[in-house]
Amino acid sequence: MNKFYSNELFRRENRIEKYIFITVIITLLGLIPDAAFKMYSAMIYIAIVSPILIAAYYFNRKQTDIAGTLLLLFITEAIFVSNLYYGAKSNNSYFYIAEYITMLLVIDTRNKFYLILNHLHIGISIVTTQFLFFYNYKVTPIEANSYLIMGNVNILLSILASLYLFYTFVEESTEKENYLISIHKRINTKNKIIGNAQINLETFIYRASHNLQGPIRSIMGIYNISTLEDDPKKLKELFHLINTSAIQLDKELSITSQIFKINQHVINIQPIDLLDFTKDYYNTSEIDLSESDTLDFNTLADITMLTEGMNNLFVIYEKLRLSPNSTPILALYRKGTIFYFTLTFESINLDDKYLNVFFAPYQKDLAYLYNLTSEPYICRRIMDKLHGDLSIRKINNNTLSFTVTSHLI
Repeated sequence: MNKFYSNELFRRENRIEKYIFITVIITLLGLIPDAAFKMYSAMIYIAIVSPILIAAYYFNRKQTDIAGTLLLLFITEAIFVSNLYYGAKSNNSYFYIAEYITMLLVIDTRNKFYLILNHLHIGISIVTTQFLFFYNYKVTPIEANSYLIMGNVNILLSILASLYLFYTFVEESTEKENYLISIHKRINTKNKIIGNAQINLETFIYRASHNLQGPIRSIMGIYNISTLEDDPKKLKELFHLINTSAIQLDKELSITSQIFKINQHVINIQPIDLLDFTKDYYNTSEIDLSESDTLDFNTLADITMLTEGMNNLFVIYEKLRLSPNSTPILALYRKGTIFYFTLTFESINLDDKYLNVFFAPYQKDLAYLYNLTSEPYICRRIMDKLHGDLSIRKINNNTLSFTVTSHLI
């Protein structure tokens, strides 16, 4: 939301600059009939208060609400003076409509003080003008033909100004709405990621503790037995069992440590060419490009996390490939700002029921049947960390495909 308000501040600064210029143009056009009929009194007064516009331009980059208030104050002055000199028939009051739309566009609606202040000076001007109209008061008497020309010019200018401002208001409101919709979608996506991460974390904690308890209890049990055993040969066998359990414990602790480091890793983005990175990792220049006319893969990424993810994906490939001599097919391509990397290879037959839970934490059957312990889950966590996606697809009984998807920045 901070970005939303900073963008809105930037837009308001640009609006004020634009509206100062438009106000000058509208004022000059509106004074053409005055000059043509040699009625200079109102022109002189408006010229005297014109430095208010210069002050508005000066304050624009420092305090937009003050700049917007000064702009509105000049418009109020110009309308009121014109009504004061020429009366109701000059049709200057139609400019109040445009001024109210301008107020919505140049004053921060969260700032109640400036909203009330501008409502006050515009409202007082309107009430005073109506009071003068009621008594048919005007400083300068004007002929009927002059009224007709002046009134029509003011109506035309006020309508054009109001239409332009209303169009700007609608356009920017639509832009804000679209921005908020996109933010809402991002929040929903992140909430889903957080929800999934929480479920995975709970599963991870339960299964990790379960997997750690096995070797620990085994070591404790073997130790208790060893205290009752005097045969050196049997003791040696028991120590061998203790060593095996210790190795298993060390392995489980290593996995836990690795996942902890990934969760605690602070993202450090650096410029990277994903095409060169993939070629260097697989030590080949023969990367299949699905779109040969789209070769720009420059982006910002965390190289440490990217390498860690590629390492684990490669381990999965090595454990599932059909034979040690099989060679993967690599596809690297992009569509718009979306980057795709696909690894396809001949694999052992993976049961379809494991596809939906392949990247879940500590799938016992995957570990038992396919020797996959933490690698799929680590790949999943890394892609969550990088705000990307990872999927597995079974093309046929002996072909698997992994696809990594991410946004190019």
